[in-house]
Amino acid sequence: MAARKASRSSRSRQAGAASSATARQLKQLRATVRELRAKLAKEAKKNRLDLRLLNEAKRARDQISRQVAALREQGRKLAGQLKKTLTEGDRRKKARDQALAKIAELKAELMRKTEDLKRKSLELEQLARESAERAHTIWQSEPKEAVQPQAAPPVEPPAAGEAQPTPAPTTSEDKGI
Repeated sequence: MAARKASRSSRSRQAGAASSATARQLKQLRATVRELRAKLAKEAKKNRLDLRLLNEAKRARDQISRQVAALREQGRKLAGQLKKTLTEGDRRKKARDQALAKIAELKAELMRKTEDLKRKSLELEQLARESAERAHTIWQSEPKEAVQPQAAPPVEPPAAGEAQPTPAPTTSEDKGI
């Protein structure tokens, strides 16, 4: 019996040792499960933050893309307006230069014609003086008796609606005064 008792106690010691090993293992597994759950929760939280940041980054990128596209379009429009303004400025400058050239040409022509008109006026004045001198000379060279006033031919009265002829003006030179 003693042998039986000894085997029982060794079995119970073996069973106790096995149960304590199992308990230690169970305790370790529970600790590992807690750690894994904590890591999983932490990882899930991190993934949610990453997703939220990723979504915000996508929204920001889309918004920036739209703004860049709008700015690019606005830049194209401004470039077109600038080009048009520069072209128009060049066109206006050419037109102004042409107008100034035309004005200079017209001034030169006006000066030539004014000089020509002055020259012709002086010539006419000289001719008028010469003609008056000749008339005066002729009038003085004729005998005084020969110059008698002749009777003017009878003048018929003008018909209705006709203007009366006006006598030519006489100057003091014509009378010999």
